[in-house]
Order: sequence, then C-alpha cells, then structure tokens
Amino acid sequence: MNCMMNVIEARNYLEQAGRSGINLGLSRMKKLLEYLDNPQDKLSFIHVAGTNGKGSVSSYITSVLAAGGKRVGRYVSPAVFCPEEFIQYEDNQGTHVIGDEIFVEVVTKVAAAAELMVKEKKESWMPTRFELETAMAFLAFLKWKCDVVVLEVGLGGREDATNVVENVLLSVITPVAMDHMAVLGDTIEKIAAEKAGIIKSGVPVVTMQDDERAEAVIKSEAEKMNCAFFSVDKRMCRVEQCGLDGSRFWYDGFFETGMVGRYQIRNACLAITVCRHLPSLLKVTEEQIGTGIKKAIWRGRFEVVSRDPLVILDGAHNPAGARALRETIEELNLDKKKLHAIMGVFKDKAYEKMVGILVPLFYDVVTITPESQRGLEKEMLADVWRKNGCRNVGVAENVGEAVELAKKRSKKGEGIVVFGSLSFMKDIGDL
Repeated sequence: MNCMMNVIEARNYLEQAGRSGINLGLSRMKKLLEYLDNPQDKLSFIHVAGTNGKGSVSSYITSVLAAGGKRVGRYVSPAVFCPEEFIQYEDNQGTHVIGDEIFVEVVTKVAAAAELMVKEKKESWMPTRFELETAMAFLAFLKWKCDVVVLEVGLGGREDATNVVENVLLSVITPVAMDHMAVLGDTIEKIAAEKAGIIKSGVPVVTMQDDERAEAVIKSEAEKMNCAFFSVDKRMCRVEQCGLDGSRFWYDGFFETGMVGRYQIRNACLAITVCRHLPSLLKVTEEQIGTGIKKAIWRGRFEVVSRDPLVILDGAHNPAGARALRETIEELNLDKKKLHAIMGVFKDKAYEKMVGILVPLFYDVVTITPESQRGLEKEMLADVWRKNGCRNVGVAENVGEAVELAKKRSKKGEGIVVFGSLSFMKDIGDL
C-alpha cells in the first residue's frame, strides 16, 4: 500500500480490522512497531491499568499536566462520542482530537507496515484493530511533540498492546475488580497479577485498591521489580460536599471536581497522589494540581446531560461499576425519585449481577442491544430484569427509541438513567 488513503478508506480499513476481535500478546505489536522505526521509544509515558476508573484518573492526570504547561498525549479506550477521540492531546488551550489529515497519514503508514510485515512472514496474523490504533497513536504523539503521554491499557496489562512501551515514568493501577474473567482469570488475585504486568523495573508504582488481595499482589510485584510503591489511603480523604454539580473535598489540601459521585473523589485522590510523585521534568505545583482537578472532564461517567427531565449517562458495565452507580444515586438521594432505566450490555459481562445490584432503584427499564458482535440481545436482558422482580420491562430497537419510550413513562420530577455500555452513549444525541 503505497498511496495515501482518504478518510473513508482509512475508517473502513480499521472497521475491517476490528472483525478479527481480541488477540492478546506482544509479538505482533513489537514487530509492527519495528517496521515503523519504534516511535514509542521516542516518547515518555504514564501507563494506566485497572478495571474501573482508568478513564477518570487519566483525565485528571492529563488535565493537571496541561495546567502545568505540558502538551500531554492521551490514548483513550474505547472512543465513545466521536471516532477519532481515542487519539488526542491536551495543553493549556484545551483538548484536541486527531484531525482528518493526521488520521489518514498514520492509518496509511500503519496499514503499509502491517501488510509488509505479513507479506515478509514476520507474523502469520494481521495485527488487531487495537494494535493498529495503538501504533497510530504513537505516530501521532510523536508528530505532535508531546512532552508525555498518558497511556490507558486496553485489556488486562501484561499482554496488552500498550505494554510494549519502555520509557515509563510512573505505573498507575486503578481499582481491580472481577471483569473479563475468561481472559484474565477467575480470581481477584489472577486479574491483579495481569494488571501488575505493566510494572517496569525501578519505575514507581501508584495504586488505589478496594480489595486487600489485589493490593497485596500489586505491592509484591512492585517489590520484585525494585519499585517505589505508593498506595492511596482513602481514610485521608474528607468529603465536604457532594452533589449533581460536583464535589469539594480535602486530601492534604482542599480540591474541587466537576465529576459527580464519591467514587470520582477517590479517583481524584489517586490522580493527586500520582501528580505529587511526578519526576522532576514534569513537576507541578499544588495550585496547578487544584486547577487541573477542577477542570477535568470525563464524559459518559455519571454525566448529567439534561435537568428537565433529569437524564444521566453512566458507563457502568460490570458489577463494580454498577455498585458505584448505585452508591452515587443513593448518596445524592436520587433514589427518592421515580427512576427509569435504559440498559444495553455486552454478553461477556456479568450482567445478571449488575441487574441484581441495580434493580431496587428503578421503577421500570427499557433494554436495547448494543451494535456490536458482543452485544447481548435485548430480549435476554429484559428476561433477566423480569426474573429479578422488575414488572415494567420494555425493549427498544435502538437508543433513540429507548429514550422516547423512557420519556413517555417519565413525569415531571422523575429521572432517566442510561447505562450498561459506553458503546451507545454517542447515540443519545440531544435529549
């Protein structure tokens, strides 16, 4: 492939690559990057793994570094609200997603390298979409001359495509929970061990865990790799105010965040700890940390998109996320309102447990099937709600239809909560 693609061809190429599914392992990724002259070796990274909170923590860290005058690359997984948002950078002028020109350029380069790699039989498998996109991101960050990249793991850690990076300044592991058990293991210890696979020799590790078993695994790996180890003590955090407009809290200093929910305060504490242990070339002041925490935005995570009627989008897609969603609804006294649910979920998720956690909160539910090979059929999900005691269950062909149905059921003073998968959040539109 020698000629430059256009935007449609580039998107179609990635869409076609996405049909190969997930195929963990680093050999293809390493070989692909060799054909691209190893752009990742010319960049520095803050590597972020974990089950829940990766996006929020990464948003906080990125915002703080931008407040400190840095140009910060950001690799987001998955893209939710626009196809190109998975590759972006942030500086003191705001957030910039990859534009068509650079997008086409990096897709064309990566596609050519992948095809040459297979043609020369350096690898028998074409790279997966995530591997292609990760390589694209490295090329874009290099072109933008980013000072540092906040790099989110896609799945797991040890064998994730992002784990080819070597110039890591900090390894960050957010709370580990039971998710992707078929791939990562069926115990919290096995999953934590996979997440801890991103730890590099001598590179400081910062974590916050809800489960002592997960923390023990991560700490043990850090000790084996001679890494400084920092764990957030959530008892040191004092919540002053928590509402639909955000929160104010104390964590060795007062901070404000526009992200809603007590769990976002905990995520902020992890990000603050990270920013207090940055290497000298990235040092930020406490004032810059406060500014960055306050300005950080992470869409689709208990995001209030309408007040009348009240409509909330939340990316809860596993039992831990469902518990966080329930906790936030209850602490904001929203459970005193009549709430209507819209849910769609992937079939490889623990959706029965999610429904069991959330069913007491909702008067009724509308289920949908996410547009993905992994999408759980709406009728099957509806049956799970019925088996858990929800009598008012409906199904819809798409998100737009589900929203209209929920609105018809909703009266003034009530609320609608959309959750289950980030994949359909972009389709909500203007509510």
